[in-house]
Amino acid sequence: MKSRALLLSCLLVLCTLLAACGPSNAVRLLAVAPDKAVLPQPSAPTVTVVKFSDKRPDPSNIGLRRDKSYFTTTDDAKEWAGRAAATALGSQGFQVAYAATTAEAIKGKPDYMLTGSLRDITVTEDSMTSFTTTVTVKYALANSQKTLLTETLSSSQTHTGLPSSSAVEDCLRQTLSEIVKSMAIKVADRTGR
Repeated sequence: MKSRALLLSCLLVLCTLLAACGPSNAVRLLAVAPDKAVLPQPSAPTVTVVKFSDKRPDPSNIGLRRDKSYFTTTDDAKEWAGRAAATALGSQGFQVAYAATTAEAIKGKPDYMLTGSLRDITVTEDSMTSFTTTVTVKYALANSQKTLLTETLSSSQTHTGLPSSSAVEDCLRQTLSEIVKSMAIKVADRTGR
């Protein structure tokens, strides 16, 4: 009887420790690292990425936990997505600049301008050891005459394993990375890069 009580106590302590190590409600939006280091040629096309807009109803809310509390962020999701797009385009060999506004981007007279908007950032806690992240971005590529490409891209990833505070952040970064890599390849194809 004592061994059974000891076992139950140990399991309770273990569950409490796992819950404490689980993801926090406050999520940081981590920067996307370049896929590869590429130095652009002097003749490479110039692209200015404009800080993305955010079309989500509540920019601080990024998902729901099983206990009905919310995953939130105080980071600038528009900056997070825009900088990730710039990083991905740089990996394709473009000369990339970043602008806070379209007017600022036009002043630089780039060959191309990329604008975008966040449509969705969602973290769903499926179980104590599993969650799903989803990111949706709409972007447009234009030159000085017209819009060349408009597309909405979405990606979802599921993480299963021991809960940790960085697991959600890493999964969100990987989800956005998948989107911007695909976007950069399509932009390179469209511009003949």
